[in-house]
Amino acid sequence: MRQIRMVVYLVLAAFTLSPQTPSATQKKRDRRASNGMESAYTVWVDQDVAYIITDAEKRAFHRLSNDDERDQFIEQFWLRRDPTPDTEENEFKEEHYRRIAYANEHYASGIPGLRTNRGMIYIKYGPPDEIESHPSGGSYERIEQGGGSTTTYPFETWRYRYIEGIGANVVAEFVDRSGTGEYRLTADPQEKDALQHVPGYVPPNLQMGPNEFDRQQLVASLQKPPQIKFKDLIRRAFYCRQASIA
Repeated sequence: MRQIRMVVYLVLAAFTLSPQTPSATQKKRDRRASNGMESAYTVWVDQDVAYIITDAEKRAFHRLSNDDERDQFIEQFWLRRDPTPDTEENEFKEEHYRRIAYANEHYASGIPGLRTNRGMIYIKYGPPDEIESHPSGGSYERIEQGGGSTTTYPFETWRYRYIEGIGANVVAEFVDRSGTGEYRLTADPQEKDALQHVPGYVPPNLQMGPNEFDRQQLVASLQKPPQIKFKDLIRRAFYCRQASIA
């Protein structure tokens, strides 16, 4: 009887002293691996394509349950935007990542360039047709807003001749009020005016040009994902398969 009890005690002790069973260890490894993969997909949706993915696409992506579905979604995401689906190159994808690299190199300001407002606009719409840059601020003559002079914070004005889905003569203004190099997109033409914070200063009644967008509406439009040119995804995918077979 004592021998039986001793065997039972030894078995129980073995389970108690063992930190975890092999199956538990494997589960933890699988969970770590799964989290690593999920973080890669999170970076893709929340960083790589954050400015160009539509709300409907993002909802669909978050409903996917496994990596095979996510990989297929990503492939179709780029295919939908590929201007030449019958070739191996996806010019849209290549240009998109080129813009991310450019934004990180030129617009970083304590945060990665792709996370800045200038980086956002550049990644979505490419280089502007014209840039009016005032990196030091200083004296500025108002020409299009009623005349007069003022002293400004550093600011930049970007002009696009045309942006599909928004219109012609698109003007985006960025102001660096903090002096840190981080220019913020603004809808207020007076935000760059450094004198408006001087006691007793009365800002002029600025006027908008007759052909300009309403600034609030423009800023809202610029922050939306660009329109997708190629919406017939099923037809394009079929075309690519047929071309690869041929």
